[in-house]
Amino acid sequence: MMSTFWIAIALKATLWAAFMSVAALVVPAQHPRARRCMALLGMWGLWLAPWLPLPWLGRSVDPNAFAPSVADSPGGWLLALASVWALGSLLLLLRVVRDITGIQRMVRQSTKSTLSPGAAIEVRFTPEIEGPCMTGWLRPCVLLPLEAVSWPEDTLRATLRHECQHARQRDGLHRFCAALVRAVFWWNPAMHVVCSIYEAESEICCDEEAVSSCSRREYGEMLLAHATQAPSQAFAMSFARRFGLRARLQRLFETRRASRWALSTRWFAAWLLILGASFLMASIRVMPPQMAQGISLKDEARLRLMAEPFPGAP
Repeated sequence: MMSTFWIAIALKATLWAAFMSVAALVVPAQHPRARRCMALLGMWGLWLAPWLPLPWLGRSVDPNAFAPSVADSPGGWLLALASVWALGSLLLLLRVVRDITGIQRMVRQSTKSTLSPGAAIEVRFTPEIEGPCMTGWLRPCVLLPLEAVSWPEDTLRATLRHECQHARQRDGLHRFCAALVRAVFWWNPAMHVVCSIYEAESEICCDEEAVSSCSRREYGEMLLAHATQAPSQAFAMSFARRFGLRARLQRLFETRRASRWALSTRWFAAWLLILGASFLMASIRVMPPQMAQGISLKDEARLRLMAEPFPGAP
């Protein structure tokens, strides 16, 4: 029964992530901050949306209605699927812990720089990375490769503006949330899509901040010059990963603007999707069997003990 309950929760989370992904993509491309906020709402809402139905809209659904005979069987396919889900999530969560431990070790072994882009942001040099990156959320830190000491001043300034914008957006914390979402729902394409939208739009927002210190052409050449194939880690944002770099450059030089009517239509569609997703999440309440019956196991045991064990006995 509990296997069916968790599968029902996964279905609700899938619907939420899918609706929010479409809503973020419907928002016009010239509004990357709004797209990013939509994706963040989809990511963080995954931890709350399946559990918070509105009391005047919620309707309890018995999870046994999905598969009453198979779910109760210890060797049923639902139990097997839930076990595979749990095992895969455990392995990926261990990978997240490994990434965090590796990043913390790299920060400890790095060399502190005299650069001071912000009061709460520290800059360090390390030979273990190919390109600049930002990590951490309580104490954000910008990591630069050793060769950054010889970079032109404009390149260094644009790089630091980009990475410091990540810190101001608290992308370290949001990236960690995305890593957890990918680990827990590793089998679900909708979760990967909403996390990818967040990561892409966050880079666009930082690019827009960085180009205020140089021309777009110069900044595009910097991205190409420092492109790296470094793997994505739990909460470290690379300056210019090769994956997705083409789309970033296209957005950087995009000059086409949609008409006012088209923009209004897309905004209306985005908000309609958000309201639809919220209503759908609130209108269905999936609860464990004992909660759906309105009585807990403890209360049921107390009632049984208080009942007359031998009715009609002298």
